[in-house]
Amino acid sequence: MATPADSSDTLITPPSATHPKQPPAMLDCEHELSSLDSPLPVPKLAREASDITWQESLESSKDQVLLVRRRGLFRLLHQQQFKNSLLASVGYLELANAGDFAANVWNEIPVPTFAAILMGIGGALALGMVFVAIQDFRLSWRNVRLLREEREHLTRLQRYHAKNVEITRLLGSRLGVLFRELGTEIVDRIVMDVLMGSGSILVGVGTLMAIGGADHHVYQASNLLSGYIGNALAALFGLANAIWSVYLIRRFTLHDAAVKAREPSDEIRRRLHTRFRRFQWHAAVNGLNGLVAGAASMVTAERWWGYCVLIPCIISLVLCNYFWRKKLGYGRPILDHASVARMQLTPLLEDLEYAIAMQRGLSEPENSLSQTIVQRDSLPSILQFIVRNRMLETYCDSLARDKKTRHILQQLPTSPADETIAITHDVLLQLSAKDLNSVAMLHHAQKFICKEGVTTFTHRERHLLELLGFAVWRDQTTAANAR
Repeated sequence: MATPADSSDTLITPPSATHPKQPPAMLDCEHELSSLDSPLPVPKLAREASDITWQESLESSKDQVLLVRRRGLFRLLHQQQFKNSLLASVGYLELANAGDFAANVWNEIPVPTFAAILMGIGGALALGMVFVAIQDFRLSWRNVRLLREEREHLTRLQRYHAKNVEITRLLGSRLGVLFRELGTEIVDRIVMDVLMGSGSILVGVGTLMAIGGADHHVYQASNLLSGYIGNALAALFGLANAIWSVYLIRRFTLHDAAVKAREPSDEIRRRLHTRFRRFQWHAAVNGLNGLVAGAASMVTAERWWGYCVLIPCIISLVLCNYFWRKKLGYGRPILDHASVARMQLTPLLEDLEYAIAMQRGLSEPENSLSQTIVQRDSLPSILQFIVRNRMLETYCDSLARDKKTRHILQQLPTSPADETIAITHDVLLQLSAKDLNSVAMLHHAQKFICKEGVTTFTHRERHLLELLGFAVWRDQTTAANAR
Protein backbone atom coordinates (compact mmCIF):
# COMPACT_ATOMS: atom_id res chain seq x y z
CA MET A 1 0.00 0.00 0.00
CA ALA A 2 1.28 3.47 -0.86
CA THR A 3 1.73 5.80 2.05
CA PRO A 4 2.59 9.46 2.40
CA ALA A 5 5.81 8.42 4.08
CA ASP A 6 7.01 6.99 0.80
CA SER A 7 7.68 10.52 -0.40
CA SER A 8 8.62 13.74 1.28
CA ASP A 9 5.73 15.29 -0.65
CA THR A 10 3.69 14.87 2.52
CA LEU A 11 6.14 15.97 5.19
CA ILE A 12 4.41 19.19 6.12
CA THR A 13 1.05 20.44 7.22
CA PRO A 14 0.39 23.73 5.42
CA PRO A 15 -1.43 26.50 7.22
CA SER A 16 -5.13 26.84 6.87
CA ALA A 17 -6.59 29.80 5.04
CA THR A 18 -10.05 31.21 5.54
CA HIS A 19 -11.97 32.03 2.38
CA PRO A 20 -15.61 32.65 1.68
CA LYS A 21 -15.83 29.89 -0.94
CA GLN A 22 -14.96 26.29 -0.28
CA PRO A 23 -15.51 23.23 -2.42
CA PRO A 24 -17.98 20.63 -1.12
CA ALA A 25 -15.15 18.25 -0.40
CA MET A 26 -13.44 20.86 1.76
CA LEU A 27 -16.62 21.41 3.76
CA ASP A 28 -16.99 17.67 4.24
CA CYS A 29 -13.53 17.30 5.69
CA GLU A 30 -13.56 20.49 7.77
CA HIS A 31 -13.02 18.64 11.01
CA GLU A 32 -10.24 16.59 9.47
CA LEU A 33 -8.30 19.81 8.89
CA SER A 34 -9.13 21.41 12.21
CA SER A 35 -5.81 20.28 13.64
CA LEU A 36 -3.81 22.26 11.08
CA ASP A 37 -2.00 25.45 12.02
CA SER A 38 -3.89 28.66 12.54
CA PRO A 39 -4.58 30.89 9.54
CA LEU A 40 -1.68 32.98 8.30
CA PRO A 41 -1.66 35.69 5.62
CA VAL A 42 -0.48 34.71 2.16
CA PRO A 43 0.34 36.79 -0.95
CA LYS A 44 -2.71 38.26 -2.60
CA LEU A 45 -2.06 36.47 -5.88
CA ALA A 46 -1.57 33.21 -4.04
CA ARG A 47 -5.05 33.71 -2.62
CA GLU A 48 -6.48 34.33 -6.06
CA ALA A 49 -4.46 31.85 -8.13
CA SER A 50 -6.15 28.51 -7.75
CA ASP A 51 -6.25 25.09 -9.25
CA ILE A 52 -9.22 25.07 -11.61
CA THR A 53 -11.63 22.26 -10.87
CA TRP A 54 -15.08 21.46 -12.10
CA GLN A 55 -17.28 19.73 -9.52
CA GLU A 56 -20.02 18.92 -11.98
CA SER A 57 -23.02 16.79 -11.17
CA LEU A 58 -22.77 13.03 -11.44
CA GLU A 59 -25.21 13.11 -14.34
CA SER A 60 -22.95 15.37 -16.40
CA SER A 61 -21.75 13.98 -19.69
CA LYS A 62 -18.24 15.15 -18.82
CA ASP A 63 -18.06 12.51 -16.06
CA GLN A 64 -17.85 9.54 -18.37
CA VAL A 65 -15.10 7.36 -19.77
CA LEU A 66 -15.14 5.57 -23.11
CA LEU A 67 -13.62 2.09 -23.31
CA VAL A 68 -13.02 0.19 -26.53
CA ARG A 69 -12.78 -3.57 -26.94
CA ARG A 70 -9.41 -4.69 -28.30
CA ARG A 71 -8.50 -8.35 -28.56
CA GLY A 72 -11.32 -9.26 -26.23
CA LEU A 73 -10.31 -6.75 -23.51
CA PHE A 74 -11.42 -3.19 -22.82
CA ARG A 75 -8.97 -0.30 -22.90
CA LEU A 76 -9.30 3.49 -22.74
CA LEU A 77 -10.41 4.87 -26.10
CA HIS A 78 -8.85 8.28 -25.55
CA GLN A 79 -6.54 9.48 -22.82
CA GLN A 80 -8.23 12.37 -21.02
CA GLN A 81 -5.63 13.21 -18.36
CA PHE A 82 -2.04 14.36 -18.34
CA LYS A 83 -0.02 11.38 -17.10
CA ASN A 84 3.33 10.75 -15.49
CA SER A 85 4.02 8.19 -18.21
CA LEU A 86 7.82 8.32 -18.58
CA LEU A 87 9.03 4.77 -19.17
CA ALA A 88 11.62 3.33 -16.82
CA SER A 89 13.38 1.74 -19.80
CA VAL A 90 14.06 5.21 -21.26
CA GLY A 91 16.79 5.52 -18.67
CA TYR A 92 18.78 2.96 -20.64
CA LEU A 93 18.65 4.82 -23.98
CA GLU A 94 22.18 6.05 -23.42
CA LEU A 95 23.23 2.40 -23.31
CA ALA A 96 22.64 2.23 -27.06
CA ASN A 97 25.62 4.55 -27.53
CA ALA A 98 27.81 1.92 -25.93
CA GLY A 99 26.53 -0.79 -28.28
CA ASP A 100 29.30 0.02 -30.77
CA PHE A 101 31.99 -0.80 -28.22
CA ALA A 102 33.31 -3.85 -30.08
CA ALA A 103 33.09 -2.12 -33.47
CA ASN A 104 35.19 0.85 -32.32
CA VAL A 105 37.69 -0.93 -30.08
CA TRP A 106 38.44 -3.83 -32.48
CA ASN A 107 38.21 -1.74 -35.61
CA GLU A 108 40.52 -3.98 -37.59
CA ILE A 109 40.63 -6.38 -40.53
CA PRO A 110 40.10 -9.28 -40.25
CA VAL A 111 37.55 -8.97 -37.43
CA PRO A 112 38.31 -11.34 -34.52
CA THR A 113 35.63 -13.95 -33.90
CA PHE A 114 34.91 -12.86 -30.32
CA ALA A 115 34.67 -9.24 -31.52
CA ALA A 116 32.17 -10.23 -34.22
CA ILE A 117 30.01 -11.89 -31.55
CA LEU A 118 30.16 -8.77 -29.38
CA MET A 119 29.31 -6.63 -32.41
CA GLY A 120 26.21 -8.73 -33.04
CA ILE A 121 25.10 -8.39 -29.42
CA GLY A 122 25.83 -4.65 -29.26
CA GLY A 123 24.15 -3.94 -32.60
CA ALA A 124 21.04 -5.87 -31.62
CA LEU A 125 20.92 -4.05 -28.28
CA ALA A 126 21.16 -0.65 -29.96
CA LEU A 127 18.40 -1.52 -32.45
CA GLY A 128 16.22 -2.88 -29.65
CA MET A 129 16.31 0.44 -27.83
CA VAL A 130 14.54 2.00 -30.80
CA PHE A 131 11.30 0.31 -29.72
CA VAL A 132 11.65 1.89 -26.28
CA ALA A 133 12.07 5.33 -27.87
CA ILE A 134 9.04 4.80 -30.12
CA GLN A 135 6.78 3.74 -27.25
CA ASP A 136 7.88 6.64 -25.04
CA PHE A 137 7.36 9.02 -27.97
CA ARG A 138 3.78 7.78 -28.34
CA LEU A 139 3.03 8.25 -24.64
CA SER A 140 4.60 11.69 -24.56
CA TRP A 141 2.82 12.82 -27.72
CA ARG A 142 -0.52 12.04 -26.08
CA ASN A 143 0.42 14.31 -23.20
CA VAL A 144 1.55 17.06 -25.55
CA ARG A 145 -1.70 16.98 -27.51
CA LEU A 146 -3.75 17.31 -24.33
CA LEU A 147 -1.57 20.13 -23.00
CA ARG A 148 -1.78 22.04 -26.28
CA GLU A 149 -5.57 21.75 -26.26
CA GLU A 150 -5.65 22.99 -22.69
CA ARG A 151 -3.32 25.88 -23.53
CA GLU A 152 -5.48 26.97 -26.46
CA HIS A 153 -8.61 26.88 -24.34
CA LEU A 154 -7.10 28.80 -21.43
CA THR A 155 -5.57 31.35 -23.81
CA ARG A 156 -8.99 31.97 -25.35
CA LEU A 157 -10.48 32.43 -21.90
CA GLN A 158 -7.68 34.82 -20.96
CA ARG A 159 -8.34 36.98 -24.02
CA TYR A 160 -12.09 36.94 -23.46
CA HIS A 161 -11.77 37.96 -19.80
CA ALA A 162 -8.87 40.38 -20.32
CA LYS A 163 -10.62 43.10 -18.30
CA ASN A 164 -11.03 40.87 -15.26
CA VAL A 165 -7.74 41.12 -13.36
CA GLU A 166 -8.39 38.21 -11.02
CA ILE A 167 -9.30 35.75 -13.76
CA THR A 168 -6.41 36.96 -15.92
CA ARG A 169 -3.94 36.31 -13.10
CA LEU A 170 -5.49 32.94 -12.41
CA LEU A 171 -5.23 31.81 -16.01
CA GLY A 172 -1.76 33.33 -16.35
CA SER A 173 -0.46 31.24 -13.46
CA ARG A 174 -1.99 28.13 -14.93
CA LEU A 175 -0.45 28.87 -18.33
CA GLY A 176 2.94 29.52 -16.74
CA VAL A 177 3.10 26.04 -15.21
CA LEU A 178 1.69 24.55 -18.41
CA PHE A 179 4.64 26.03 -20.32
CA ARG A 180 7.05 24.11 -18.08
CA GLU A 181 5.04 20.91 -18.52
CA LEU A 182 5.06 21.27 -22.30
CA GLY A 183 8.76 22.07 -22.37
CA THR A 184 9.62 19.01 -20.32
CA GLU A 185 7.52 16.74 -22.50
CA ILE A 186 8.98 18.14 -25.73
CA VAL A 187 12.66 18.51 -24.79
CA ASP A 188 13.20 15.76 -22.24
CA ARG A 189 11.05 13.19 -24.00
CA ILE A 190 10.09 13.86 -27.62
CA VAL A 191 13.39 15.44 -28.71
CA MET A 192 15.28 12.80 -26.75
CA ASP A 193 13.26 9.96 -28.24
CA VAL A 194 13.71 11.25 -31.79
CA LEU A 195 17.44 12.00 -31.57
CA MET A 196 18.47 9.13 -29.31
CA GLY A 197 16.19 6.70 -31.13
CA SER A 198 17.55 7.72 -34.53
CA GLY A 199 21.07 7.52 -33.15
CA SER A 200 20.35 4.00 -31.89
CA ILE A 201 19.34 2.93 -35.38
CA LEU A 202 22.50 4.33 -36.94
CA VAL A 203 24.76 2.93 -34.20
CA GLY A 204 23.06 -0.46 -34.38
CA VAL A 205 23.27 -0.70 -38.18
CA GLY A 206 26.86 0.52 -38.20
CA THR A 207 27.87 -1.98 -35.53
CA LEU A 208 26.32 -4.89 -37.41
CA MET A 209 27.97 -3.73 -40.64
CA ALA A 210 31.34 -3.82 -38.89
CA ILE A 211 31.10 -7.61 -38.84
CA GLY A 212 31.56 -7.54 -42.63
CA GLY A 213 34.26 -4.90 -42.48
CA ALA A 214 36.52 -6.78 -44.90
CA ASP A 215 34.75 -4.89 -47.68
CA HIS A 216 36.26 -1.39 -47.91
CA HIS A 217 32.94 0.36 -48.60
CA VAL A 218 31.22 -1.48 -45.76
CA TYR A 219 34.14 -0.60 -43.48
CA GLN A 220 33.86 3.12 -44.28
CA ALA A 221 30.06 3.15 -43.91
CA SER A 222 30.29 1.32 -40.58
CA ASN A 223 32.78 3.82 -39.20
CA LEU A 224 30.59 6.74 -40.20
CA LEU A 225 27.35 5.31 -38.82
CA SER A 226 28.56 3.83 -35.54
CA GLY A 227 31.44 6.21 -34.92
CA TYR A 228 30.41 9.72 -35.93
CA ILE A 229 26.91 10.28 -37.35
CA GLY A 230 25.07 8.08 -34.85
CA ASN A 231 26.88 9.50 -31.84
CA ALA A 232 26.52 13.05 -33.13
CA LEU A 233 22.75 12.83 -32.59
CA ALA A 234 23.31 11.97 -28.92
CA ALA A 235 25.63 14.97 -28.63
CA LEU A 236 23.00 17.21 -30.25
CA PHE A 237 20.41 16.10 -27.72
CA GLY A 238 22.88 16.72 -24.90
CA LEU A 239 23.22 20.33 -26.06
CA ALA A 240 19.46 20.89 -26.34
CA ASN A 241 18.87 19.28 -22.97
CA ALA A 242 21.57 21.42 -21.34
CA ILE A 243 19.94 24.64 -22.61
CA TRP A 244 16.54 23.59 -21.25
CA SER A 245 18.14 22.54 -17.95
CA VAL A 246 19.74 25.97 -17.52
CA TYR A 247 16.32 27.56 -18.03
CA LEU A 248 14.75 25.29 -15.40
CA ILE A 249 17.50 26.02 -12.88
CA ARG A 250 17.03 29.76 -13.32
CA ARG A 251 13.22 29.48 -13.24
CA PHE A 252 13.09 27.61 -9.95
CA THR A 253 15.85 29.74 -8.43
CA LEU A 254 13.64 32.80 -9.00
CA HIS A 255 10.59 31.01 -7.63
CA ASP A 256 12.49 29.90 -4.55
CA ALA A 257 13.76 33.42 -3.90
CA ALA A 258 10.24 34.83 -4.28
CA VAL A 259 8.84 32.32 -1.80
CA LYS A 260 11.57 33.09 0.75
CA ALA A 261 10.84 36.80 0.46
CA ARG A 262 7.06 36.72 0.49
CA GLU A 263 5.71 33.52 2.08
CA PRO A 264 5.34 34.00 5.87
CA SER A 265 4.77 30.34 6.72
CA ASP A 266 7.92 28.40 7.53
CA GLU A 267 6.21 25.11 6.74
CA ILE A 268 5.00 26.20 3.31
CA ARG A 269 8.32 27.85 2.53
CA ARG A 270 10.24 24.71 3.47
CA ARG A 271 7.96 22.51 1.43
CA LEU A 272 8.21 24.73 -1.65
CA HIS A 273 11.98 25.02 -1.19
CA THR A 274 12.28 21.23 -1.19
CA ARG A 275 10.20 20.96 -4.35
CA PHE A 276 12.22 23.63 -6.16
CA ARG A 277 15.53 22.20 -4.99
CA ARG A 278 14.59 18.82 -6.41
CA PHE A 279 13.84 20.40 -9.78
CA GLN A 280 17.15 22.24 -9.71
CA TRP A 281 19.20 19.18 -8.79
CA HIS A 282 17.49 17.06 -11.42
CA ALA A 283 17.97 19.72 -14.10
CA ALA A 284 21.64 20.23 -13.16
CA VAL A 285 22.52 16.53 -13.13
CA ASN A 286 20.46 15.75 -16.21
CA GLY A 287 21.86 18.68 -18.20
CA LEU A 288 25.47 18.02 -17.26
CA ASN A 289 25.01 14.32 -17.88
CA GLY A 290 23.73 15.00 -21.41
CA LEU A 291 26.70 17.19 -22.29
CA VAL A 292 29.29 14.75 -20.92
CA ALA A 293 27.59 11.74 -22.49
CA GLY A 294 27.39 13.49 -25.86
CA ALA A 295 31.06 14.43 -25.77
CA ALA A 296 32.06 10.94 -24.60
CA SER A 297 30.06 9.41 -27.45
CA MET A 298 32.04 11.39 -29.99
CA VAL A 299 35.32 10.41 -28.31
CA THR A 300 34.44 6.70 -28.49
CA ALA A 301 34.69 6.89 -32.29
CA GLU A 302 38.48 6.94 -31.95
CA ARG A 303 39.37 6.38 -28.27
CA TRP A 304 38.37 3.38 -26.17
CA TRP A 305 38.59 5.34 -22.92
CA GLY A 306 35.53 7.32 -23.98
CA TYR A 307 33.46 4.35 -22.79
CA CYS A 308 34.90 4.74 -19.30
CA VAL A 309 33.35 8.20 -19.22
CA LEU A 310 30.11 6.96 -20.82
CA ILE A 311 29.43 4.28 -18.17
CA PRO A 312 28.86 6.75 -15.27
CA CYS A 313 26.62 8.78 -17.57
CA ILE A 314 24.46 5.71 -18.25
CA ILE A 315 24.11 5.07 -14.51
CA SER A 316 23.32 8.72 -13.88
CA LEU A 317 20.62 8.76 -16.55
CA VAL A 318 18.95 5.69 -15.00
CA LEU A 319 18.93 7.39 -11.59
CA CYS A 320 17.57 10.65 -13.04
CA ASN A 321 14.81 8.70 -14.75
CA TYR A 322 13.86 7.01 -11.46
CA PHE A 323 13.99 10.29 -9.53
CA TRP A 324 11.67 12.00 -12.01
CA ARG A 325 9.09 9.21 -12.01
CA LYS A 326 9.02 8.83 -8.23
CA LYS A 327 9.65 12.33 -6.87
CA LEU A 328 8.99 15.01 -9.51
CA GLY A 329 6.56 13.83 -12.17
CA TYR A 330 2.79 13.92 -11.71
CA GLY A 331 -0.47 13.25 -13.46
CA ARG A 332 -3.44 15.61 -13.34
CA PRO A 333 -6.81 16.27 -14.97
CA ILE A 334 -6.82 18.39 -18.11
CA LEU A 335 -8.90 21.55 -17.87
CA ASP A 336 -10.72 22.19 -21.11
CA HIS A 337 -14.10 22.92 -22.66
CA ALA A 338 -15.46 24.89 -19.73
CA SER A 339 -16.41 28.51 -19.34
CA VAL A 340 -15.33 30.62 -16.40
CA ALA A 341 -18.94 30.60 -15.19
CA ARG A 342 -18.70 26.83 -14.71
CA MET A 343 -15.38 26.95 -12.84
CA GLN A 344 -15.29 26.54 -9.11
CA LEU A 345 -12.28 28.50 -7.89
CA THR A 346 -10.67 27.37 -4.64
CA PRO A 347 -7.54 28.95 -3.10
CA LEU A 348 -4.31 27.03 -3.57
CA LEU A 349 -3.66 26.63 0.14
CA GLU A 350 -7.08 25.09 0.63
CA ASP A 351 -6.41 22.68 -2.22
CA LEU A 352 -3.08 21.76 -0.63
CA GLU A 353 -4.74 21.12 2.71
CA TYR A 354 -7.32 18.95 1.04
CA ALA A 355 -4.75 16.95 -0.95
CA ILE A 356 -2.63 16.30 2.15
CA ALA A 357 -5.65 15.37 4.26
CA MET A 358 -6.78 12.90 1.60
CA GLN A 359 -3.33 11.29 1.42
CA ARG A 360 -3.31 10.75 5.16
CA GLY A 361 -6.88 9.57 5.41
CA LEU A 362 -6.64 7.10 2.53
CA SER A 363 -3.30 5.60 3.49
CA GLU A 364 -3.61 5.40 7.28
CA PRO A 365 -6.50 3.23 8.53
CA GLU A 366 -6.05 4.58 12.06
CA ASN A 367 -6.81 8.07 10.71
CA SER A 368 -9.73 7.07 8.55
CA LEU A 369 -11.68 9.75 6.75
CA SER A 370 -14.99 10.99 7.98
CA GLN A 371 -18.00 8.96 6.91
CA THR A 372 -19.34 12.12 5.30
CA ILE A 373 -16.40 12.05 2.87
CA VAL A 374 -16.27 8.37 1.97
CA GLN A 375 -17.61 5.20 3.54
CA ARG A 376 -15.08 2.44 2.88
CA ASP A 377 -17.70 -0.32 3.17
CA SER A 378 -20.08 1.34 0.72
CA LEU A 379 -19.42 1.09 -3.02
CA PRO A 380 -21.81 3.96 -3.92
CA SER A 381 -19.95 6.21 -1.47
CA ILE A 382 -16.55 5.22 -2.88
CA LEU A 383 -17.74 5.75 -6.46
CA GLN A 384 -19.09 9.17 -5.57
CA PHE A 385 -15.75 10.06 -3.99
CA ILE A 386 -13.89 8.86 -7.11
CA VAL A 387 -16.06 10.90 -9.48
CA ARG A 388 -16.01 14.00 -7.25
CA ASN A 389 -12.21 13.95 -7.23
CA ARG A 390 -11.89 13.34 -10.97
CA MET A 391 -10.41 9.85 -10.73
CA LEU A 392 -13.02 8.11 -12.89
CA GLU A 393 -10.70 7.59 -15.86
CA THR A 394 -8.00 6.00 -13.70
CA TYR A 395 -10.60 3.87 -11.91
CA CYS A 396 -12.18 2.57 -15.13
CA ASP A 397 -8.77 1.72 -16.56
CA SER A 398 -7.93 -0.15 -13.35
CA LEU A 399 -11.28 -1.95 -13.46
CA ALA A 400 -10.63 -3.08 -17.03
CA ARG A 401 -7.09 -4.33 -16.30
CA ASP A 402 -7.83 -6.20 -13.05
CA LYS A 403 -8.32 -9.93 -13.76
CA LYS A 404 -10.90 -10.15 -10.98
CA THR A 405 -13.16 -7.39 -12.34
CA ARG A 406 -12.60 -7.00 -16.08
CA HIS A 407 -15.15 -9.71 -16.86
CA ILE A 408 -17.82 -7.48 -15.29
CA LEU A 409 -17.44 -4.95 -18.10
CA GLN A 410 -18.23 -7.68 -20.60
CA GLN A 411 -21.82 -7.53 -19.34
CA LEU A 412 -22.30 -4.08 -20.88
CA PRO A 413 -23.59 -3.82 -24.46
CA THR A 414 -21.04 -2.34 -26.85
CA SER A 415 -21.65 0.03 -29.70
CA PRO A 416 -21.94 -2.08 -32.88
CA ALA A 417 -20.08 0.57 -34.86
CA ASP A 418 -16.86 0.87 -32.89
CA GLU A 419 -17.04 -1.69 -30.04
CA THR A 420 -17.06 1.02 -27.36
CA ILE A 421 -18.84 1.34 -24.03
CA ALA A 422 -19.50 4.50 -22.02
CA ILE A 423 -18.81 4.23 -18.28
CA THR A 424 -20.51 6.67 -15.92
CA HIS A 425 -21.28 6.73 -12.22
CA ASP A 426 -24.79 5.41 -12.89
CA VAL A 427 -23.52 2.58 -15.11
CA LEU A 428 -21.15 1.44 -12.39
CA LEU A 429 -23.97 1.48 -9.84
CA GLN A 430 -26.12 -0.63 -12.14
CA LEU A 431 -23.32 -3.17 -12.53
CA SER A 432 -22.78 -3.34 -8.79
CA ALA A 433 -26.49 -3.94 -8.18
CA LYS A 434 -26.03 -7.53 -9.34
CA ASP A 435 -25.11 -9.82 -6.47
CA LEU A 436 -22.36 -11.56 -8.46
CA ASN A 437 -20.61 -8.23 -9.09
CA SER A 438 -21.08 -6.34 -5.84
CA VAL A 439 -18.43 -8.06 -3.71
CA ALA A 440 -15.73 -8.03 -6.42
CA MET A 441 -16.37 -4.37 -7.28
CA LEU A 442 -16.36 -3.31 -3.63
CA HIS A 443 -13.04 -5.06 -2.93
CA HIS A 444 -11.52 -3.55 -6.06
CA ALA A 445 -12.77 -0.03 -5.19
CA GLN A 446 -11.38 -0.31 -1.64
CA LYS A 447 -7.99 -1.37 -2.96
CA PHE A 448 -8.10 1.37 -5.59
CA ILE A 449 -8.62 4.29 -3.20
CA CYS A 450 -5.93 2.97 -0.84
CA LYS A 451 -3.31 2.73 -3.59
CA GLU A 452 -4.23 4.84 -6.61
CA GLY A 453 -6.06 7.35 -4.45
CA VAL A 454 -2.92 8.14 -2.45
CA THR A 455 -0.90 8.41 -5.68
CA THR A 456 -3.50 10.73 -7.21
CA PHE A 457 -3.45 13.15 -4.29
CA THR A 458 0.35 12.99 -4.03
CA HIS A 459 0.56 14.04 -7.69
CA ARG A 460 -2.06 16.70 -7.09
CA GLU A 461 -0.01 18.14 -4.26
CA ARG A 462 3.11 18.32 -6.47
CA HIS A 463 1.17 20.20 -9.13
CA LEU A 464 -0.40 22.60 -6.63
CA LEU A 465 2.98 23.38 -5.11
CA GLU A 466 4.34 24.33 -8.51
CA LEU A 467 1.27 26.50 -9.15
CA LEU A 468 1.70 28.18 -5.77
CA GLY A 469 5.38 28.86 -6.42
CA PHE A 470 4.62 30.41 -9.79
CA ALA A 471 1.80 32.50 -8.30
CA VAL A 472 4.02 33.88 -5.53
CA TRP A 473 6.82 34.70 -8.00
CA ARG A 474 4.42 36.39 -10.40
CA ASP A 475 2.86 38.38 -7.58
CA GLN A 476 6.28 39.60 -6.50
CA THR A 477 7.29 40.46 -10.08
CA THR A 478 4.05 42.34 -10.70
CA ALA A 479 4.45 44.32 -7.48
CA ALA A 480 8.07 45.21 -8.34
CA ASN A 481 7.08 46.40 -11.82
CA ALA A 482 4.26 48.51 -10.40
CA ARG A 483 6.65 50.55 -8.23
